[in-house]
Amino acid sequence: MAVDSDCLYDKNCACLHCGTTFTSKRVRSGSQPFVKRDTDFCTYFKNQRLNPILYTVYVCPACGFAFTDQFDPVMPPLVRKQIHEKLTSKWISKNYGIIRTMEEAMATYKLAIYSAGLKGEAHSVKAGLYLRLAWLHRFTGNAAEERRFLNVAVEEYERSYIHSDYIKADKEMSEARILYLIGELMRRVERYDQAIRYFAKVAELKDRTIETGIINMARDQWSLAREEYRLKQQQIV
Repeated sequence: MAVDSDCLYDKNCACLHCGTTFTSKRVRSGSQPFVKRDTDFCTYFKNQRLNPILYTVYVCPACGFAFTDQFDPVMPPLVRKQIHEKLTSKWISKNYGIIRTMEEAMATYKLAIYSAGLKGEAHSVKAGLYLRLAWLHRFTGNAAEERRFLNVAVEEYERSYIHSDYIKADKEMSEARILYLIGELMRRVERYDQAIRYFAKVAELKDRTIETGIINMARDQWSLAREEYRLKQQQIV
């Protein structure tokens, strides 16, 4: 489907690493009709080329450092040195501040994942990158790659929950939401016993959270995971 450029605008950015200013495309809020949302919060729009997650990552054309709004802006000298040695010194300039294809969007996420690793970003930030990369593969029908990145995403979310780094690093993430997300991703990669345990943890929060929608979703997915687990056990026998 063709892309209506009027649905996009240029956002002014400053690289967290080298300070270079550049522009990156963003999708205008409300410009695309919403179609549906999966149970792991993956959202679909009428024109998937204008799905906002294609434009979440900013890539500096000068140094190659890729980041999102969730990255910590603090950049210690030793981290700058490591990024220069392992990324910038090998970077061949490329402009991602354009209308992106799915493949180009995937490339920006891989750069952001590498950048996040070099910078030592919070587990919740890295988890979000892996999850959105999995969604892009879902959009293109690549089930194997989707599953691969879902597996990494759920491991990072588990680490984030254990260390509680999501509290500071992700303002949109609550305890109920991260527990639900871990459970749902576990279910999607067929780790049903773990999924059931995490969904149960969400249910235990019912008197301590106002997120009744998440509680209800967790109950539904708990039942689904139990049934899927039962069917899997029957196949083994």
